[in-house]
Amino acid sequence: MKEKFEVIEIENQMMKLKVNRSSGCHSCSASSGCGTGILANYFDHYSVFNKPLKNGVEIGDFVTLEISSNALFYRAFQLYMLPLLSLFAGGMLGAALYPSHEIGQIVFAFMGFFVSLSLTKYFVK
Repeated sequence: MKEKFEVIEIENQMMKLKVNRSSGCHSCSASSGCGTGILANYFDHYSVFNKPLKNGVEIGDFVTLEISSNALFYRAFQLYMLPLLSLFAGGMLGAALYPSHEIGQIVFAFMGFFVSLSLTKYFVK
C-alpha cells in the first residue's frame, strides 16, 4: 500500500507528515444513517505523524511511503483482534479464579482489554 504525505513541518531531524484520510463514507448513500458516517463528520479528515527526515525534503513537499501487505495485516491484527482476544482471555481467567462471581469475571475481562489497549498503544507506532 502506497500513500502520499505532505511535509508540514521539519524540526530536529524529524518531519511532520499530514495525510488526508480516504473514506467511502462520503460517497455512500447510507452515510446519514450509518454510525461510521455520522462519526466521520465529527473528526478531522487527516492524520499527522512524525518520521525521520530524508535528504532533500522541504516543507510543502509530498513524499510517498509504502507499507507491505504483511505489515499492514499484522498491524490491523494488533489494533483490532488483540484487544478483543484479550477481553475474552481476561474473562476466562476471571471465570477460572472466580467461578461463582460474575462481577469478578467482568472485571478481569475489562482488565485484559485495557491492558491490551495500553500495550498496543505503546508497541504500535
